[in-house]
Amino acid sequence: MKALMVRTDFSLGESALKAEHAVKVAKEAGYTAVISADTMNIASVIPLQRAAGDEMAVICGVKLNVVDDPTYEYRAKLAKESNGCMESLERGRNYCFTALIKNEQGYRDICELMTLANTREQFYFVPRLALEQLAATYAKGNILLLTSDIGSVFQRPDFAKIISALITAGGRENFYSVVYPHPTPFYDQINVRAMKVASALKIEPVAFYPAYYEGVDDADIKDIAHMVMNNIKVDQPHRLRIPHQRDNAINGRRHLLQALKEFSVRMGVSVSAAMASTTQDSIVKACEWRWHEMAPALPKMADDEPATLMKLAVAGLRKRLSNKEFGYTPPASEHRVYVDRLKYEMETLTRLGFCGYFLMVRDLMNHSRETGIPVGPGRGSSAGSLVAWCIGITNVDPIRHGLLFERFINPERLDLPDADLDFSQARRHEVIEYLNARYGEEYVAGIPNFTYLGAASALRDTARIYGVDAADMAVSKELKTLEDDSLSLSELREQLASLDKYATKHPDAFKAASKLQNLMRGFGRHAAGMIVAGVPLTERTPVERRGDARCIAFDKRYCEAMGLIKLDVLGLATLDLLDSAKRYIKESTGKDINLDAIPLDDRKVLDGFAAGYTQGVFQLESGPMRKLLKDLGGGIEPMSFKTVVATTALFRPGPIQSGMLDDYVAVAKGFMPPQSLHPVLDELTAETNGVILYQEQTMNATRLLAGFTMAEADGVRKAIGKKDMEKMKSMGEKFIVQAQAGWIDVVMEDGTAQRIHRAEHFKCEDGKLRTVEEALDAGVKLPMAVVSVTGSHPGLSETKASEIWQAFEKNGAYQFNKSHSVAYSLISYQSMWLKTHFPAEFFAAALTILGEDKHQGLVKDALTYGIRVLPPDINMSSNRIEIRTLEDGSQVLYAPFSAVKGCSENGCQAIMRAREKVGGKFESLAQFEEAVEKRACNSRVRESLQKVGAFASIEPGSMPATDPVRLRDQAELMGNLVIDAVKASRPFEMNPKRSAEVNVLMTRMAAEMGLGDELIRPSIGIKPKIMVILDNANGNDARTGYFMENGYDDFKAKLLVSGDLRMGDLYVTGVCKKVKDKEKDYTKDEIGQFIDFMREEINLVRPTYVLTCGSRATSLFNNKSKPSDLVGRKEYLPDLDVTVFYGFNPNILYFRPEEGEKLEAILAEVAETINK
Repeated sequence: MKALMVRTDFSLGESALKAEHAVKVAKEAGYTAVISADTMNIASVIPLQRAAGDEMAVICGVKLNVVDDPTYEYRAKLAKESNGCMESLERGRNYCFTALIKNEQGYRDICELMTLANTREQFYFVPRLALEQLAATYAKGNILLLTSDIGSVFQRPDFAKIISALITAGGRENFYSVVYPHPTPFYDQINVRAMKVASALKIEPVAFYPAYYEGVDDADIKDIAHMVMNNIKVDQPHRLRIPHQRDNAINGRRHLLQALKEFSVRMGVSVSAAMASTTQDSIVKACEWRWHEMAPALPKMADDEPATLMKLAVAGLRKRLSNKEFGYTPPASEHRVYVDRLKYEMETLTRLGFCGYFLMVRDLMNHSRETGIPVGPGRGSSAGSLVAWCIGITNVDPIRHGLLFERFINPERLDLPDADLDFSQARRHEVIEYLNARYGEEYVAGIPNFTYLGAASALRDTARIYGVDAADMAVSKELKTLEDDSLSLSELREQLASLDKYATKHPDAFKAASKLQNLMRGFGRHAAGMIVAGVPLTERTPVERRGDARCIAFDKRYCEAMGLIKLDVLGLATLDLLDSAKRYIKESTGKDINLDAIPLDDRKVLDGFAAGYTQGVFQLESGPMRKLLKDLGGGIEPMSFKTVVATTALFRPGPIQSGMLDDYVAVAKGFMPPQSLHPVLDELTAETNGVILYQEQTMNATRLLAGFTMAEADGVRKAIGKKDMEKMKSMGEKFIVQAQAGWIDVVMEDGTAQRIHRAEHFKCEDGKLRTVEEALDAGVKLPMAVVSVTGSHPGLSETKASEIWQAFEKNGAYQFNKSHSVAYSLISYQSMWLKTHFPAEFFAAALTILGEDKHQGLVKDALTYGIRVLPPDINMSSNRIEIRTLEDGSQVLYAPFSAVKGCSENGCQAIMRAREKVGGKFESLAQFEEAVEKRACNSRVRESLQKVGAFASIEPGSMPATDPVRLRDQAELMGNLVIDAVKASRPFEMNPKRSAEVNVLMTRMAAEMGLGDELIRPSIGIKPKIMVILDNANGNDARTGYFMENGYDDFKAKLLVSGDLRMGDLYVTGVCKKVKDKEKDYTKDEIGQFIDFMREEINLVRPTYVLTCGSRATSLFNNKSKPSDLVGRKEYLPDLDVTVFYGFNPNILYFRPEEGEKLEAILAEVAETINK
């Protein structure tokens, strides 16, 4: 047996070998076994084993880090925190061993050891073990190799003592001394020690030539990966710990034998060829353990889980059927449908063994509701389960909304369920704490997230270590915009001229990036995934550290294969918003609002959707989304909840690019009739205007047209969604054949008639699947009471069936999960209901919960509802937004004290305590000054409160807080809560002297940068009111030598009309005052110089208002936020005494003319401000 030892890219920066590729290349090189030995990681064993199948033995090993005292740093930290002192102790140097797993006990021991190494006490940058911990466990089920590479125990002066201690603990039979016969002085020295120890201690020696990359041509990539992971530059001296070597490729056995022979001659050491053959064979034979799929391990939730779940589900269904939920109570005529669906789901869950899972999720949801943690109505495909609805996991009635259980759980496959659960973002940590307390920490952990180098990140990371300037590196941003992320950089180079240009200019960096693409980049933690197991996790997996969190060792894709069932415990800020709004309503009206009882046909709410009044409404607040809602609201049918559901599914890149969205809108507005793939499908697609928008529609369509079972239909959905060409081909062939079979008319026992597809199979009383005709012929009872067949109808032609299947394949990848769309649309509807009926409470909650970047839009929107957001008032405000009703009946929102820069929660509390101390209301500023604690509310905070008008109500004769004169201070101190632009307190002066100074600056710039006649100068109006700053000059500017004197027709038209401006009102300039060369971009140095001169120009001109038109221009004034996030906002900058309106590059209008509406809105606000 020929064994190859490998280290994969799971050893970050130590290998460039992908596990899947390692097996293929090892087979080609003649190996029959692979030994994985990643550093403190065994996660590669699953992809290795899956790639190997039964053709190659995969031995799971791990390189273990050992240190004299792995708790030293932790104890030192504790001692420092307690101001204590610690006994003097050497940290000791890291050294390592490689353990190979022999049996099941050995696997568990390795999992335990690695979990111990990852504890808070022992983890310090990397997981570490003590020698005693290794000695106590290794011999029960593992082989220990004394490795001869970096970090080898042979590098320690006391190596003999350490090895003797291990032999005493575990015996010699599980011990091997390893030689890696690399022809370097470092390895020669270590290998000689290895051979001497083997002879002296009677340990058997063995030889391996470990592989860290595929071929010799890939040798550089391991070093480059190391530099990328450790942020080391290519030209940095002493960049690697050992000399570069090029022979860790996957070489044949002869290479090892030849290297051993040369080592023997070179060092005068006697070696045996058996080290590379029979000794290896004995190790492989001893290591019998192979990774294998494991049975699901769930906590035991009841003695009889199916009976318990059935009891709860039946009770829950009775309650659901008698209550009105979301304005609907199922009619008695529908009850049989619910009962039959419940029986079907319960039979499926019992057969698959998933009852305990449903009980576990129910327990978590019940605990959250009982402790007041807001939970969502549902998320993802679990909303399609009636049982989940009956027992309170979801609040989505799947029958009312036409959702499919099979979209969640396939009844014919043992795919473990995966429920996505939404909880309050602010209290999500309490949910995790409950899981740990309920089941025990040893049974609960998170899921890791392994990040890989994609095309863009590989290009960016290699550019960084090769010292490529930022301007050239910017080509990586273009790669992010491409749809197909499966293309290699070499393939992308053929499509993108800019990438080809980069590759030509930086060939080494591009070559390195091409080889690094798809290599593992780092370990993270899945944002929401949690494992709750029925056995201690270390029986299945090591438990590792990710920051302060515990995670299993294996990728989320392998959880199911490990028998570990995943819960997605997500935090959703909108749930906090809804909860906050309900609490405001309770305070103001005394009402307890049940958002699960509101009707889904409330006309006022639906009219709000139709008008696009969705600022702050979950999922629907973006400008394009609001425009889409207005388009649909103007359709021939009134807005309905199903339209809202469709909108959330439509507004995604796939439906937009495929034309599905356009077709849906065109039908809604009456511009075209619904398309019909086949009359049988018309009823199915009626709710989506003839468009097959949902995955569930495709599933139902395959059943109606070709008699597919729902389990088969789910297989179609998965294959199309994952673009599994092999499965799509076989399923397509089956669909085309069965679609030609046609339909039969049947009479039911109750006398009703039905039409059923001739090929559709049903589970009969004997448990076998049969068609209706087969069941009637065999005299076997069907699940429905069919009496006889009364007629038949022809099926589709082969051509038509093929055409429909091609339509499924084309659009299937763009279709959306209806279950998720319905569940999340319920949250959107709840948000809109609150905004419609309790706007003040809604806006108070939204301004509290949502990020500052949304505040300006919310404050503006509140005004359209007649609600003003006012600065803090010393008697009205608190540490949250306060709602007050004025004498005229209007409502206002008082900003919290903390909205003022510098006022912390401590400051808020100090003000509130002082106010309580004086009887609940301050009568004067002097009283406030006397009562408040000065340490918590210092003079700077009090001065800021004074500036924004917080004391206006208790200071006779002072300006009201709403006086425009205060705007400047409020804009500076309250940020995005202020929406009124600060009126300029000085004129924008461009007298002849200043114009001459600008001209001198331009002349100096041209000389210093060598621009000569290529310099594009500012266009200065007769009496400018606003400075317009473009990103860079273009060909139109080059014709005149001045910005915007030629071209820009569409942009200029909008400036003059929407902005109510004339060209004489404008000072137009640009950051980069030279037209970019077609062959090369601006250099990093050029951009830096352009920016420096632009800043100098701004300081010289001293504009009162600025409109930025591009990301470079925007970044001059705000580099903390993404320029795209700032579009449409304005900001007063006190240092420059200027109000900046953030726009976007006008060139976008050529490619996306629909953005013109957004630009017009920005310019209208500019006009309103300037012309006040």
